[in-house]
Amino acid sequence: MEALRPSLFAALLPMLRQVPINHLFARSVLERKVDGRVWVHRDPSGAPALIWVAHPYGMSLLFGDAAQASPAVLQAMLRERARAEDEWLQCSPPQLADALVAELGLPPTPSSAAPGGEAPQLFTRTNFRFDAARYAHARAGLCARHPVIEIDAALFDRIDFSVAPRRFWRDAAQFEREGAGYCSIAGGQVAACAFASFVFDDQLEIGIETHPDHRHQGHAVTAATALIDHCLRNGLTPVWSCRKQNTGSWRLAQKLGFVPSVDRPYLWLPAAGEIAEAARNLPKELARPLVYE
Repeated sequence: MEALRPSLFAALLPMLRQVPINHLFARSVLERKVDGRVWVHRDPSGAPALIWVAHPYGMSLLFGDAAQASPAVLQAMLRERARAEDEWLQCSPPQLADALVAELGLPPTPSSAAPGGEAPQLFTRTNFRFDAARYAHARAGLCARHPVIEIDAALFDRIDFSVAPRRFWRDAAQFEREGAGYCSIAGGQVAACAFASFVFDDQLEIGIETHPDHRHQGHAVTAATALIDHCLRNGLTPVWSCRKQNTGSWRLAQKLGFVPSVDRPYLWLPAAGEIAEAARNLPKELARPLVYE
């Protein structure tokens, strides 16, 4: 498995376009919207056969020819892809996930536990399809329960949630130029935010988070509704994907008119290996560049 130079990322886009699940985060890496990393395993002819794309937020995608995923290749991938931080991995086709699950010795059924610990875990990721008619019906019954403000450059840097715009965009200028987002406000503080984590063509993928102190109060609905309305005003299709075991996000999507369309294996890979050990000994501000730059 070889680490690919960023100047060669774009050559992999035709292969990525064949992936039938939501892969906008991988596209953002290959189009160099963010500073991700890419590894390639080549077939005997030298052509890329398996591609592992890692987004700096901690999401990754392994795709390509499942026939090339021998135990030896998978072992080399896992060894060379030592992680300084936890990683969420999707695979396409599903046979790649099956092979990794077997190689890691995981149970073939999704875990009911929360992500965590030192061992990999298998979950399920759901891709949703937006149903405009369902949303219109739901929207008619939703009241504006909380004040909403648009995310500007100043707010971009203030939102410190685990899912926040600054974790998906290079800077506020790029976000204002290419993205969009809204916050639900409580007592002058950001209670929830919904924002574009990726925008490509006519698709806008929604990132959403609610502060723990303001959950179950309708703030996520308020922020998400504002962003979906923005999509509809601007000819964009909202995109929603989440871990199926995240029942809050999974149910919220359906409340807002999204329909589950595809379920796929979703691997949680904890930080491991010598790189991770080195990263743990670095100051916090230096740990991420060790992996992603």
